[in-house]
Amino acid sequence: MRTMIFAMPDSSTFFTYLLVFIGPFIQEDAAVIGAASLSTNEMTKTLPIFLTILTGLILSDIWKYWIGWAAIRNEKARNFVERRHVAALKGKVERNIVATLFTARFLPLARVPTYVACGLFKINYLKFCLIVALTGFTYVVAIFTLCHLLGEAIGEQFKWVVPIIAFTALIIYILIIKWRRDRSAP
Repeated sequence: MRTMIFAMPDSSTFFTYLLVFIGPFIQEDAAVIGAASLSTNEMTKTLPIFLTILTGLILSDIWKYWIGWAAIRNEKARNFVERRHVAALKGKVERNIVATLFTARFLPLARVPTYVACGLFKINYLKFCLIVALTGFTYVVAIFTLCHLLGEAIGEQFKWVVPIIAFTALIIYILIIKWRRDRSAP
């Protein structure tokens, strides 16, 4: 009997996919790790959960752009963007948009301010969307690959440990970044 990749989901499967789709709007890293863990533990099929998390991730990033775009309608925000040092930053972001968005994707706590700033700076929307889709795809592939490799390395009976290891590594990484930021702050 042939296994279908996309089959009509039952209600619990539907809610799982719905939560995976909505997850990036709440916390991107945790949502991607959670989706990869579901895939690693064979609780869901890899391709549909991959596409679901990727779609949710891209859409959650795009709406952050619109926060900045909407904020520019505010006089205080507009005055802030017109300041000389902010205008200089805008030029740097425009000239280095690919590097900026790739860096923001892989640097915890940098995505939201970077994506909102892209909206504030009126970065070309189509270019922003394409680069964010590319960075999102790269990120999801990396996390899924790491989780699947880790799952293979630790063996079938210990696959349940993969999400614990992944979330612990994420928390440690975020704490190190925060500690370094706090240490370098005046």
